[in-house]
Amino acid sequence: MSAYIIKSKKDKVNNHIKGCMICGEKLVYSKQSEMRQCHICHKEYQTNSTCSNGHYVCDSCHSLEAYDLLSYLKNSVEKDSVKLLQQVLNHPSVHMHGPEHHFIVPCVLLTSFKNCGGNLDLEESLKEAITRGRKVPGGSCGNWGACGAAIGAGIFVSIVTGSTPLNKEAWSMPNLATSRCLERIASIGGPRCCKRTSFISIETAVDFADKYLGGRMEISKIQCNHSGINKECLKLDCPYFRCG
Repeated sequence: MSAYIIKSKKDKVNNHIKGCMICGEKLVYSKQSEMRQCHICHKEYQTNSTCSNGHYVCDSCHSLEAYDLLSYLKNSVEKDSVKLLQQVLNHPSVHMHGPEHHFIVPCVLLTSFKNCGGNLDLEESLKEAITRGRKVPGGSCGNWGACGAAIGAGIFVSIVTGSTPLNKEAWSMPNLATSRCLERIASIGGPRCCKRTSFISIETAVDFADKYLGGRMEISKIQCNHSGINKECLKLDCPYFRCG
């Protein structure tokens, strides 16, 4: 694992752009999953993705640096959820696509909600959001039919409302929030883009909070600056594509 951690920032950015964390090559997805050993932690997991050179990195190792990055959110004073999201997404340790987005979305929403006057213990809420979000595997959008960014919005609503599987009053709220995110995500179509689905989930969750959670959150216009490193970018078919 040490060999990975001591890589230069330039190496991290290059792999961030190309795909595989180990060699930078394109990721390949198969219809059938199989047991593979993670190239970093050497633990075995069931997976349907490797790179074209056969490297496999588990979700935990894939998210390691982004997980550490989010520790700064508890000290942020940024109220605008989009500006806060872009700050996190632009960090070189956050990959173009990856399961770190599944906890980035709820953590950004919780921070913005708190900074806009929401009533919650931010540090404990962030810890809980990370714990829950890390359980959503990469590729859940195509394999489960439920994008992890949308689930992240549901995690945000669940934490704010105090929902549990047995909570009669609040139980429907995170499900409703997630479903609205999924509907918007599906309406645009594929292939997957973790940035696009994160933007959609943030926008939808902010609107949801305004209507149902009593929290007036700030949000600015979204213009994506990641299209240059996304080989599957929808370009003009994406509502956040920035020309020029």
